[in-house]
Amino acid sequence: MKKNILTLILITLTLTSCETESPYSGYAVYFTCDAAFSPYNQINNLGEFITVRRRQGSTPSYELTDVLGNKHIHQLTEAEARQQFYYGLGGLIIGRPISDSNGSIYAYDLACPNCDSQRHRLSIDHLWRATCPNCATVFDLNLGGIPIEGKSRVLWRYRVFTTGSIVTVHN
Repeated sequence: MKKNILTLILITLTLTSCETESPYSGYAVYFTCDAAFSPYNQINNLGEFITVRRRQGSTPSYELTDVLGNKHIHQLTEAEARQQFYYGLGGLIIGRPISDSNGSIYAYDLACPNCDSQRHRLSIDHLWRATCPNCATVFDLNLGGIPIEGKSRVLWRYRVFTTGSIVTVHN
């Protein structure tokens, strides 16, 4: 009897001490948009993604690349600039993966998690694969950001909250 109780305690301690790696990034992120308006409304479609990244310069702004590869520059208003937008390590990839049966919006970091550098931003192709120009790892955005070529962890994710058509990405 004592041996069974001791075994049960050891199993419980072993199971509770196992740590699983969090899919969420620790890099600072805060971004909000209204998905009712173009070009943000493209994230309302299953299997489509946009990218957002900070632009360097004297005027606070970000560059959004839509599903067709068109680039849109958004100059931050004074109120937006005061909100302190953060874009993770390399920027954001925002969209609705086909693999999510709930149609939830996902936000991934635009930087390769394998290289873990702001300089190694992923390029997105028309099949919604993200490729690192440095290590050549390819990730499938519609399958939760898993690597499908190369050796890496899954893409870093950020928490996404929606209220009506307002989408907020933050941690």
